[in-house]
Order: sequence, then C-alpha cells, then structure tokens
Amino acid sequence: MDKILITWGTGRLWKACRKIFPDALYPSSKDMDITDPQQVKTYISQNKPDSVIHLAALAGIPDCEKNKEKAWNINVEGTKNILTACRDNSVSKFLYLQTACIFSWEDAPYDENSLPDPKHYYWFTKAIAEEIVKSYNSDTLTTLIARTNFTTMPWEYEKAFTDRFWTYLFAQWVAKWLKDFIKDNKWEKIIHICGERKISMYDYATLGWSKVWKMNLWDYSWPNLTRDMSLITKKWETYKIEDSDYNDN
Repeated sequence: MDKILITWGTGRLWKACRKIFPDALYPSSKDMDITDPQQVKTYISQNKPDSVIHLAALAGIPDCEKNKEKAWNINVEGTKNILTACRDNSVSKFLYLQTACIFSWEDAPYDENSLPDPKHYYWFTKAIAEEIVKSYNSDTLTTLIARTNFTTMPWEYEKAFTDRFWTYLFAQWVAKWLKDFIKDNKWEKIIHICGERKISMYDYATLGWSKVWKMNLWDYSWPNLTRDMSLITKKWETYKIEDSDYNDN
C-alpha cells in the first residue's frame, strides 16, 4: 500500500484508523499544525506521503459558533494548507472526510449530486472546504470528498433524539471503507458512505451500547436543528449498521 498520512483526529474513528492503517503517518497537532502553512509544507516534504486522508476539523455547532475564527482557520485554511503542500510535493491522492451536515433537513435523503445548504457556521466552513478540495483536483493530485454519518461511542450526552434521523454507521466501517477506497484507482469526486437505512439518534446510541434518555426536538432550544440528515449513494455500496462491528476494539 502507498505511504499514507492521516491528519489528527479524536475519538473512535481516529482509533479505528490506527488499527486499519497501522503503518500510516499520524502527526500530532504539535508536529504538524494545519493552520501553519510552513509547518505543513515542511512535514509533508520531509515525510513524502503518497496519499493523505484528512480527518482534522473543529467540529460541533456550539464550538464553531463561539470560535468562528478558530473554526475558519482549522476547517477552511487548514484544509487549503494541506492541499497546497500536497500539490507542491507530488502527493497523488487526497481524501477529505466530510460531514453530512452541509445539507439542510428539508430534502433528505441526499445523494452525491445534492446541493449543500448549510445552516450553521460549522457546516458553512465544511461546505467551503469541500469546494476548495474540488478546486485542487488535477491530473497529478486526485481529490475525493467522502461524506458520511458517524459519531463517537459511547454516546457523549445523557439524552438522544428520537425524532432526528441519519444513515449512521460506526467508525470501524468508515475506517475499513477508507482503506478500500484509498486502494481504488477509479476515484469519483464525491462519494457517500452510509448505512442502508436511516435510524434515530436514540436507536444509534443504544446500538452502540450507550445508556441514554430519550428526547425530541421540542426539548431543544437551538434554532434550525436538522431533522433528517440521511444519505444515499449512487456511486458506492451501502452497509448494515449491525455489521459495523462496534465491539471490535
């Protein structure tokens, strides 16, 4: 397999990737601060990866709303810094892990051709970054945007919505798919990796062995919260969430 660099992340996907890609480069934010273009350029030029999987992001609606400059620097400028270094150092593949949250909730399910309609600043920065990734695609640097639904387990909150729906998978499936696709020579510009059926956040949390209380949108005061972020794919296969192998540590 090619020499792979995976940008820093947290939670279960990060752990799953370290298991699926044991020989990959995993620079910490101290070793490669993606908001520092010179540091990114130096690290990539010294380590010479063939492919980059970009996981790093400031995620979470409240965090990004409170820290808009930080969100922009990490999610937008950071992505651009890595892409520039990849282009200038003969990296052949760049895979961008994208959230399904770039869509509104009115027209679900969303396929690879659906138009983004972000409602919050986090989603806005990710939508902008996606356009930047597209703009760097060339004969020498192939870029891919991989949109998906997953989150860290156990569920990080005391409650979970019964009336918000996603085509969730667990992180292990996402990591395994990344490995399959990084080896594939027939890249699409955008791909959706998603479960074959939509489930509520509450059902997802309980499938992940989390003990949570039920809640619904009437219990939440944040404006413009999405109701249905389900994805479908026209370019890849779908997976059963029950096969996501949550307990595979």
